[in-house]
Amino acid sequence: MPGTGHQRRSRGCEDAAGWFRLGSLLGVAVADGAGSAPQAALGSTIAVRTALLTLREHHLNVCPITAKTAKQALVAAYEHTVNAHCSMAQEMGVDRSDLATTLILVVASPDFVRAAQFGDGAVVVKNTNGELTCLTTPVNGEFANEVPLMGCAPVMDVQMGSLPQKPGDVYHLKSLCVFSDGIQRLALKLPQGKPHKPFFTPLFDRLECVAEPEMEALLYDLLTSPQVNARTDDDKTIVMAGLS
Repeated sequence: MPGTGHQRRSRGCEDAAGWFRLGSLLGVAVADGAGSAPQAALGSTIAVRTALLTLREHHLNVCPITAKTAKQALVAAYEHTVNAHCSMAQEMGVDRSDLATTLILVVASPDFVRAAQFGDGAVVVKNTNGELTCLTTPVNGEFANEVPLMGCAPVMDVQMGSLPQKPGDVYHLKSLCVFSDGIQRLALKLPQGKPHKPFFTPLFDRLECVAEPEMEALLYDLLTSPQVNARTDDDKTIVMAGLS
């Protein structure tokens, strides 16, 4: 959803998001193109498309994605995405930083979830007991408003989070939420990076009892509401899914 700040500058939404389901496996990608990058929208779109295609290919033709193999699949997705960015920058004759973007990836089934994140935004999950957990949290650079970006950072220090955390542990995933930085100040208690229950509880409750079109309409109304726009003028993306 384009932020009001972008609309004032006649810029479209530079976030991108996508997902797939293969049997019980869910894959989600959310990217936020850097506001300073001339090709931000293209950069985020390439990141989401490349990462999801890589995860699908890995699951179908390399190795099924499970709790044990998910990290390997996510690392491969990031490597392919970096290569795709480099190739596009070279083809266009621009610097990689012109395509700079964040990237959050999630692979999940009812018995596990693993996320990888470079930059800000976050992943929040809910188990069948109703407990909320931040699987990843916003990552900042040396300064408060500085965010690591694919295409700018010299080293890709990707944050990982997973449940269950240890082999043999049991985890029952009920639903998840992946979102860009446009709503992180509404959704998280910062700087602790804890889920803000008054934000998530009604959304997860509605997710469990309404059809997809109704949920999409609810999220649209939320992201375009005066209350939300009064708190943030950035692009806003949120992906929610039920697993159990």
